[in-house]
Amino acid sequence: MAFQRRIYLVFLGFLGLLVSIGFRSVFSMVMVHVVKSKHAEEEGLFGKCNVNGTSRDLRVTGWSVAETQYFQAAYFAGSFIMQLPGGYLATRYSPRRVCGLSILISSVLMLLLPVPIQYTDSPVPVFIIRFLQGLVEGWSVPAMNGVISAWAPKSEKSRMVTFVYAGAYLSPALAMVLTGSLACWVSWNASLFLYGGLGVVWSVLWVCTIYDTPALHPSLHPSEADLFTREGANVGRGSQRVANAIPWTKILRSLPVWAIILGSFCRNWIFSMMITQVPQYFKDAFSKDIATIGFTAALPELLMTIVTISGGVFIDKLIKHNVLSTTHGRKLAQCMGFGVEALCLIGLRFVNSKNDNIALVLLSVGVGFSGLAISGYQVNPLDLAPQYVSILTGLSRLGTLGAILSTSVAGKLRRQDVHSWQTIFTIAGSIHLAGVVFYAIFASGEKQSWAESPENRPLLAPVDSVGNISTYVPEGEDGAQTSTQSKLTSSLFYPKNKRPLRNDFDEDGNPSWFLNTI
Repeated sequence: MAFQRRIYLVFLGFLGLLVSIGFRSVFSMVMVHVVKSKHAEEEGLFGKCNVNGTSRDLRVTGWSVAETQYFQAAYFAGSFIMQLPGGYLATRYSPRRVCGLSILISSVLMLLLPVPIQYTDSPVPVFIIRFLQGLVEGWSVPAMNGVISAWAPKSEKSRMVTFVYAGAYLSPALAMVLTGSLACWVSWNASLFLYGGLGVVWSVLWVCTIYDTPALHPSLHPSEADLFTREGANVGRGSQRVANAIPWTKILRSLPVWAIILGSFCRNWIFSMMITQVPQYFKDAFSKDIATIGFTAALPELLMTIVTISGGVFIDKLIKHNVLSTTHGRKLAQCMGFGVEALCLIGLRFVNSKNDNIALVLLSVGVGFSGLAISGYQVNPLDLAPQYVSILTGLSRLGTLGAILSTSVAGKLRRQDVHSWQTIFTIAGSIHLAGVVFYAIFASGEKQSWAESPENRPLLAPVDSVGNISTYVPEGEDGAQTSTQSKLTSSLFYPKNKRPLRNDFDEDGNPSWFLNTI
């Protein structure tokens, strides 16, 4: 069986989100661990965690839990600011390089975090680093979606997106377990170094082995090329012309786009709660130790990952076999996923400090079902506008405002008792229900009339009966080959199968100097 390049893209994208989204959970767990506790030893599932011994060689006494919540708010504020600019960068330049650079810088900052935590009493340096991490990570998801859009055949969009994003949703589970174990028995900062190092390695691998579009890959197998010929999204690489043609007014007036944005707002509200506040919830309400918290908080995320992957395959099959239209498939996924989660969160209002098992069941069911919604709002930009998916993703990621408000509300309302958490969960569940209703009314799965770019043209030439790919010669506006393109034609194709090579020129024929030196 021939090696499928789109499968490799999905696998590497999965690993990228597994590591980069894990940065948030790692930091949250470290903060839960290092902020002063009333107990030198905490009992848990795996024995005593010696919080004053070699595994707890750092004690932050001057910071409060509320301050650690504001560290998270700083991160989400930075991310909010850069979502739309990140989408524009991915549309104007190489989305794969924008994504790689984003995670590379954030990884380096992750490696620097232990220094101000250990050697400064002021929270300001940590606040600044978290804000900078948010700024640079704001580019990553719009850029990654831009690459996925170009590589996702029509019949595989849901499963490709959900498989990649399964990394984001498995990430908190893995990060919480690793951080809890390493902090308790190795060192408080071990997970910061581990994840920072993995992020650097992944960034280099991504930039060196991934291509922006199938047309730019030098050794795509003919069978896979034929698939893109039949079902490809016909997405061009980033260029100034594509960026200049973005129909901003029509996008901002589109109700299906706003349905995605509101869905993202609700998702970010809940997701930030799961990875930054739920660990503190288990400590406040049920007095769990750090290792137990890691395993307990990981279970809902693990179930969500399973539902995310299986849900993507299920929705694709319903759409492919015409059981549901694309629009109805997206609405079914969104309403079932987020609707069940909203009801479970509201149900937590009735859980007291003696019912930790009930709380875990409600969180596991609710968060697990929410994985189905990834086949709704998260895939939706690829349906509405494949060429502008980075822009739509950037707009939808403005929903990180929900994460900012979520952490701020938790910081204001939270006390070290279960009653304050009941209020926090009720607010979150109510907001979630409102988002479900809006999406059910206004969402669409059809390509929008404003979604065609003047740059769109066949990216892959037809495959003949023996598997050879005929040479594609780009044309200028007057139908003739431009002079720059004439000079490049001989170097754009391999002699063997005439696949186009990567090149360092943008769609205007000019050197794509920005980010191409990475």
